[in-house]
Amino acid sequence: MSKPIANAFDGVYRKTILDNGVRIVTEDMPGMRSLALGMWFDTGSRDEPEEFSGISHFLEHMNFKGTERRSAAAIARQIEGRGGHLNAFTSKETTCFFARIIDDQLPVAVDVLADIAQHSKYADDEVNRERGVILEELKNVEDTPDEWVFDHFIEQLFNGHSMARPVLGIRQSLLNITRATLVSYRSQRYTTSRAVVAAAGRIDHQRLARLVEHRLNSSANEVAVRLAPPPVKAQNRRREVKTNTQQTHICWGCRAYDYKDKRKWILLVLNTLLGGGMSSRLFQSIREKYGLAYSVYSFMETYFDTGVFGVYAGTEPKQAERALQLIQSEARDLVRQPISQRELNFNKDQLKGSLLIGLESPTSRMHRLAKMELYTGRWISLDEVKALIDAVTIEDIRRTAKELFEERPLFTVMLLPN
Repeated sequence: MSKPIANAFDGVYRKTILDNGVRIVTEDMPGMRSLALGMWFDTGSRDEPEEFSGISHFLEHMNFKGTERRSAAAIARQIEGRGGHLNAFTSKETTCFFARIIDDQLPVAVDVLADIAQHSKYADDEVNRERGVILEELKNVEDTPDEWVFDHFIEQLFNGHSMARPVLGIRQSLLNITRATLVSYRSQRYTTSRAVVAAAGRIDHQRLARLVEHRLNSSANEVAVRLAPPPVKAQNRRREVKTNTQQTHICWGCRAYDYKDKRKWILLVLNTLLGGGMSSRLFQSIREKYGLAYSVYSFMETYFDTGVFGVYAGTEPKQAERALQLIQSEARDLVRQPISQRELNFNKDQLKGSLLIGLESPTSRMHRLAKMELYTGRWISLDEVKALIDAVTIEDIRRTAKELFEERPLFTVMLLPN
């Protein structure tokens, strides 16, 4: 076990690697009475074969439908009956089962999470029933254009690569999934060497390690860790999709930096400056000055070997081209006209404050712990984060804007009314 690490901003951090490969990372926050516990697996939708696209998300759903020891109702009752919360999610690269509980309920939470991760039965009737639920979930996304536009954007950004496929999968691939494929995929991908158990809040690290060692002990034949990175070569691309909507939904952007790339700290500041709130350039221009959109913002995602930066806006169809031009102009102004030191400092302070406020939640801290372990294998203190943000310069912003908005392929997606 690693030595405890703490400072004024952080709780007490510890890490243990069990003999079976499970990594356990905790951040003890002594002032809390609750904790957030997550059981993470280093696998997601990008690792799926195309014919079974969506199987990771399907497994996430099915793991709540009953195990050898618990019914679906018993799984929920054992956490919720003690005032806790139980949930899960699947992303491009990870799957997580998590609980928020009072600290003295830790043994129950570890037992339930380990049980659903390893011993779910996947009964045939439940598989068929849940397939219908997920197909309805797909329809729900398609009925929500300000969400669906992002699926189209990512498809364009990573065209032809598994990263392009939606986490939910597609209708045909979901029809291909059976109980046998679920059982086989779980045995290959959801193994102890891929597992990270993260906890933040009032947590006894050694106690958690003993509980996990006893409960999370499955073994299986593994497959390759991760598919090849998305191809570097790409070209500017624009796509327009007709759908049932009153607005035009715009998504514009490019590939950006991976999780370990130090330039992501520059991009975090740039993202805040360009579209990170009511004081951002995009909001002040497109909404406040020109009144073209109710919702306009920029966003970024970092992955194992790539990243995404983009801007979203929803606007009246006849104003869509003007809104897109203004978005592009605001982005490129960061290259043509250096920002002032005052504006840079303002956005650094905004970003640091936002990060610290977000991390007052044990759940947010648990997510941060797990992602750091999965992507870097090391813990980054909040003091270090603050220093990395403070180190960003005016020239860093200009250089990064030039690379992203002038030197990289740019992608535009518009969802238009029929």
